[in-house]
Amino acid sequence: MASSDLYGVQTFVRDRKGKLSQGRFTHCKDADEARRYAEARVTQGHAVGSAAFLRRGGGEFDEGEAITFAVFGAVPSGVSDQLPF
Repeated sequence: MASSDLYGVQTFVRDRKGKLSQGRFTHCKDADEARRYAEARVTQGHAVGSAAFLRRGGGEFDEGEAITFAVFGAVPSGVSDQLPF
């Protein structure tokens, strides 16, 4: 893993109008931890959806490529469209 690689989980919640919005972002040490954490957030009822991802080559302004590799629950269409498979 290059020093600029970042694994993380973005959760999604519903606002008062029922629209999906970003919840909490959590850094993870690797892909397995990110996948487990993302799934747990949804199955335990802490979020309606979550996405585990890798950001590669990021600079100080969040530049670089984001690769979503796991999605659980309800997420915005743009997030699920980024899946590499």
